Amino acid sequence: MNLTIEELKAELLKAELVDFLHRAYQQGVEDCRKSMKFELSLPSNLRKEHVAQIFQCELPTVEKIIRMDGFPKCHALTARYPRDKVLEWRDKNVMYMNSRLGIYVSENESLRLLRA
Repeated sequence: MNLTIEELKAELLKAELVDFLHRAYQQGVEDCRKSMKFELSLPSNLRKEHVAQIFQCELPTVEKIIRMDGFPKCHALTARYPRDKVLEWRDKNVMYMNSRLGIYVSENESLRLLRA
C-alpha cells in the first residue's frame, strides 16, 4: 500500500493528537485526584486557617469572605464552617468574590477553582 506524503502527514498528525489528548486527559485525572485528596484531608468543620488554604489567601481576606452573603457557617460551633458547604459555595461564587473583593483571579485560576 503506497501512501502519499499528505496521507503520511495526516496519519502522523492524528497519532500526535491522540497522544497529546491522552496525556492531557491523564494530567486532568491526576489534578483532580490531588484536589480531591486535599479537600478530603480537611476537617468537616473548618477554621479560618483552613478557609485561607482553600481560597489561597491571607486571614484578613478570609474575614471578608466569611462575611459575604450566603457564606455557610456552622451554627453549633462558633468560628467554624462546614467543609462541604464551603466548597460548594466556592464553586458557585468565584465570579462574585472577584467582583466583591477586588480579588482579580486570572481566568485560568478561576477555571481551576471551579474544577477543584
